[in-house]
Amino acid sequence: MRFLYPRFLLALLGLLFLSRTVAAQMMTADQAFQVSSSEQPGHLQLDVQIDDCCYLYLQRWTFHASPQVHLGTAHFDPAPTTKIDPDLGKVAVFHHALHIDLPVQGQGSVDVGWQGCNERLGICYPPQHRRLPIEDNGASAAVAASAPWSHLLSFYLGGLGLALTPCVLPMIPILAGLLARGGRRRDQIIASGAYVLGSASSYAGIGALFAWLGHSLDVAAWFASPFWHISLAIIFVGLALSLFDVYHLHLPAALHQRLDGWSRRQQAGSVIGAYVMGVLAALIVSPCVSAPMAGALIYVTDLGQPFWGGLLLFTLGLGLGTPILLLGFGESRLLPRAGPWMHAVRIVFGVGMLIVALQLLQPLLPARYLLLAYALLAIACGSALGAFEGAAAGWPRLWKAVGLFLSLIGIVWVIGAFAGGRDLTHPWPQQAPARRTPGASMISVQTPAALQQALQAARGQRVMLDVWASWCLSCRHFEEDVLAQNDVQMALQGIQVIRVDVSAAGADSDALLQELHIPGPPALFFYDTQGQAQGDALFGEVSHTAFLQRLQTWR
Repeated sequence: MRFLYPRFLLALLGLLFLSRTVAAQMMTADQAFQVSSSEQPGHLQLDVQIDDCCYLYLQRWTFHASPQVHLGTAHFDPAPTTKIDPDLGKVAVFHHALHIDLPVQGQGSVDVGWQGCNERLGICYPPQHRRLPIEDNGASAAVAASAPWSHLLSFYLGGLGLALTPCVLPMIPILAGLLARGGRRRDQIIASGAYVLGSASSYAGIGALFAWLGHSLDVAAWFASPFWHISLAIIFVGLALSLFDVYHLHLPAALHQRLDGWSRRQQAGSVIGAYVMGVLAALIVSPCVSAPMAGALIYVTDLGQPFWGGLLLFTLGLGLGTPILLLGFGESRLLPRAGPWMHAVRIVFGVGMLIVALQLLQPLLPARYLLLAYALLAIACGSALGAFEGAAAGWPRLWKAVGLFLSLIGIVWVIGAFAGGRDLTHPWPQQAPARRTPGASMISVQTPAALQQALQAARGQRVMLDVWASWCLSCRHFEEDVLAQNDVQMALQGIQVIRVDVSAAGADSDALLQELHIPGPPALFFYDTQGQAQGDALFGEVSHTAFLQRLQTWR
């Protein structure tokens, strides 16, 4: 009897663990993440209860409003914690409970999206979405409080940088001379201020127009799609090439000449004439200003708030006009002299746009290819700085040292990418995956009808269903660290692998998961030649050893 009691306790603990494991396995996304919402004046409140075995990604929260609704910046409470992921590095996640305060203005709806994973089983749930109605409350102050104030300084510094480009800086003294023609010191200051104000006002009007178009056409929702990520990346690459003098962007010649003629006919010494000159000068976009300006307009279009689109571009115009103001106040000594360094300003803008393009493609490109792209960019920058050329003492030697450093980093990234690395900060993989050899045949299905058709066609063969999604990190680990190994491919010979792709959120993916009675990927199912299930399915992350053992027992 004395041995019966400990055994009873062990059996009870085993049953409790098994019940919790089964409950976690069968738990749906709605059960794992219980989301409730309420609307306060100027705010949408979201409260999320997160099961103890699960977590939510910070970066997977999305908010897309209907055209009549303006959104502010969402505030998350508590702050996210850090989770180390082999592919993504440090990711921000939430556990237990989460409160979100989202400033809103207008009447319509907000599409809220989120995604999380079951940490105990190593499975990820499909992206979840909910459309929430928004009543008109006119609370513009709530949105204004959350607007991008911090970006004002960035836009001002960006405008100041544009003033230092080769097409602008050499013209500033000439333009200042026109404004000061025949006037006293006080008149020079007023004329310079009127010119800068006119130029900044013109930029503000353009920014407000583009932001209004982005809001009325709901461009923010478009930008969430892969098509727009790729399109914007191509645009930024094209703008960067124009800064590298591959080609030149400019207005049509006829329109450029007409605007220039109107500008020259203004009376330069008067305040009104100086203001009109500033307005027209902003419209005559020079080749080296048009590319960064286009990037700023893309940003305010995505922002979708006309007030902030106008204010941000107005601030950029003030930065662009700062050298004119300095000359008007007689502070010419504060302006740098024209020289070859101005070409470097354009290069910096161009490299920045290439980095933006890579950031846009980051969710779509495999991590290795993204690492290789950054490597080539670093080597190109190093070469441009003279890494592989001779240099005398002084600044050229310093820039050559910087170029050599960038080139060395790029070479390390190239080697890491070909070795299977996926991270800029840790380019060396812990274990380089073996090359894949011809083994199992694989087909992909995305609908229940296609799955049934594939199962019927595979009669007479053993079949393995691989429930997979592009957003599932555990699926990537299994594909790269297990499925791609030579011994696994050899073991899968003669087996038909059917990949059940549930990447796209929608009715088809939900129906596939319901038909297989699972909450999300990854999962593996095994069928004999007659289409009958063989043994238990595998859920969550599966190691190389465990998968080979499962294949051996299947045989």
